[in-house]
Amino acid sequence: MKKAILGTTALVAVGAFAAAPASAADKIQLGVGGYMQSTYFYQDGDEPAGTPSRISDRVTQEGEIHFTGETTLDNGLRFGVNVQLEAYEATDQIDETYIFVEGSFGRILLGSENSASYLMHYTSPSPVPMFSADSNNVAPSGQANTTYNNMFSDADKITYFSPRFAGFQFGASYVPDGNAETGSSGNTQFQAPAFEAGLDRGYSVAVNYVNKFGGVDVGVSAGYEQAEVAAASEDQSAYSLGASVGVAGFTVGAGYAIDKDLAGVSDSDRKAWSAGVKYGMGPWAVGVQYSKTTDEPAAGADLDATTWIIGGQYALGPGITVFGGVEIDDNDLTASTATRMAGKTNTFFVGTAVNF
Repeated sequence: MKKAILGTTALVAVGAFAAAPASAADKIQLGVGGYMQSTYFYQDGDEPAGTPSRISDRVTQEGEIHFTGETTLDNGLRFGVNVQLEAYEATDQIDETYIFVEGSFGRILLGSENSASYLMHYTSPSPVPMFSADSNNVAPSGQANTTYNNMFSDADKITYFSPRFAGFQFGASYVPDGNAETGSSGNTQFQAPAFEAGLDRGYSVAVNYVNKFGGVDVGVSAGYEQAEVAAASEDQSAYSLGASVGVAGFTVGAGYAIDKDLAGVSDSDRKAWSAGVKYGMGPWAVGVQYSKTTDEPAAGADLDATTWIIGGQYALGPGITVFGGVEIDDNDLTASTATRMAGKTNTFFVGTAVNF
């Protein structure tokens, strides 16, 4: 399967490059965009007895600065670049970074970016920016539920997206090393390939359908990922399904995912699902979103974790939004850690999101 995907992509690319002599009328000029999000939140937790006291409130920030540009060659091929600078460094200063080529054959992307299955997924809508019950990005209690296939995250990969035909689009990614992301944690091009560790020689495939029927917008998706696990007898795999429907100001969506044989351990699985509804009219939007994750280890009891997001937002002007609400997290953990809260936690938040 992996060889077939790579072979098809290579043939398409060769055909495109050989179509005609290519010379850009203009060199790529980079533009600047991105986003900044800041919140203040207060937490009311119900952690087990003996847990050290925590600071009850916090200011959180998240943001990126995007450098993007593209040009069209004389033969019609479009080349572009995307470099995303983290506003707040964690494990890497540069987030996604890639080059793409696009034509009548579709789009080929090379570099650090999420997989085809992740990018093409539909799921429940969050009523607010930044916080979501279906995301692994912001987790005020350390609990993150998601139905996005995220086995490879931003590891360097080759991804192909087909043109959309009758509402359908196909995507596929190949990931040689699931731990390799250029510029992250010491990964550079001035070294030999890494020893086998974690997820290697993985792939991701996905299809989605997008259409409009009168005043109804519909999006449906399905995805699959698989990779070898070093020193394990089982491959790790993941499936996802999702749908979103918009009509008369309402957006209703749901997502489902299952990760099989985590870390190559047979019958060690994780299931997640999410559902939500959002209503927006003019500058206002309100909604509610729910998700649940169940860890099913090969040995031992299952572990459930649920998240509710209830909130709203108001657009003050182009690219400027204020928002607020509450996130309710609950799980079966019997002990907290420094980064994960056990039991039930209520997080009340207000914030501002700026897109530029």
